[in-house]
Amino acid sequence: MTAKSSSKTPPQLLKKIWALAKETGLTEEEVRLVAERITGQPRLSTLSKTEASLIIDTMNQLTGKAKARPRGRITQAQRWKITELEKALGWSDEPQHLKNFIKKYYKVDHIDWLTQPKASKLIESLKNMATRQEKS
Repeated sequence: MTAKSSSKTPPQLLKKIWALAKETGLTEEEVRLVAERITGQPRLSTLSKTEASLIIDTMNQLTGKAKARPRGRITQAQRWKITELEKALGWSDEPQHLKNFIKKYYKVDHIDWLTQPKASKLIESLKNMATRQEKS
């Protein structure tokens, strides 16, 4: 779904990202950190449409203009728990690690597209991995 192409990010999406950054008071460095957290790369010029849209959605959440979460999707509590487990496993320094894990085992490209049952299974998987890591 988020296949990389050699094309540039559509200009209208870049304009939207920078307009939202100005609205939220984010610096260029902070915008690039948001982009890196979501996509694994700080460059905005080579984003796919999907990646740019995810960044825009995240920035909309910062401004309080976020759209309602689709029914049946991952909850904020589940997302928080996954983030905590990601830190416990030492994956927080490498955001692509969790993204790749989710794509491989849960067949979705982004954590926000997980259903609640799949998010619960992911949490249990990460808990088991953390337990095994502690025993080693």
